[in-house]
Order: sequence, then structure tokens, then C-alpha cells
Amino acid sequence: MKKFTPSKVKGFTLLEILVAFTLLAVTFGTIMQIIAGSAKNTQKASQNTKIAMLAQSKMDELGLFEVLEEGSTNGDFDDKTSWSLEITPFDVPYEGDNNQDITAVELMEVTLIITSEHGRKQHSEEFNTLRVITPDSSRAR
Repeated sequence: MKKFTPSKVKGFTLLEILVAFTLLAVTFGTIMQIIAGSAKNTQKASQNTKIAMLAQSKMDELGLFEVLEEGSTNGDFDDKTSWSLEITPFDVPYEGDNNQDITAVELMEVTLIITSEHGRKQHSEEFNTLRVITPDSSRAR
């Protein structure tokens, strides 16, 4: 009959098990932080996409549903998102010798500010563009 000796027993020691559990916990914690950060970035990207689409929609309305003339207006998209629109004439610098008092078109600078709330934080984005109008059509409306 063989004698049972502790030196020949195969298995893990308590220290090896504790080290393995510690490595598992650190790895799991790191993975959870990566997932949480990814979810937060996805939420920010979704909100930025929504704001960009609302801005594009509002800019597309100019000249179609709203008169493109100098001034400012504002409104709300929903309870948490509002907009402010300012239209000003844009002067093009000209360094030529000819007198440029009469032009076939006018440039208007359009500044759209969209403000939205995310929880307790308020976030604003500004969008700028130039629009061309004919002087006669802007006054006729």
C-alpha cells in the first residue's frame, strides 16, 4: 500500500487561488470601465447627431418656409432643445478699381445656435453659413 505524502499531492495553493481571483477582478473591472466609457461616447455621438440633423433641418427651411431677411428669431424643437437664428448682411471685401454699388445678389450670414439640455448640463452648438438672395426677391416678400 502506498503511503500518502503531502509533497506529492497535485493542486493549487491558497496563494495561487487568491492571485488568480485578483487578476480576474482587475480584468473584469477594466472591461466594465471600457464598456461604460463606450456607452457614454455612444450617447454623446447620438446627441451630437441629433443636434446636427436639427440644425440641417432648420437651415433647409430658410428661404422655403421662412423669409430670408435680416433679423433674428428663436423657437423650440422640443422641451429640451431650443434654437436661435440670426441673419445679417455679409459684406464681401473688394479691392478693385470698379464701383460695386449695384450687385445682382446679396450675401446673408446665417448664424444658428442650438441649445439642448442633458440632465443638469446645458450644451450649445453654433452653426454658420452664407446664403445668397437677390435684392428684389428679399424686399418683395
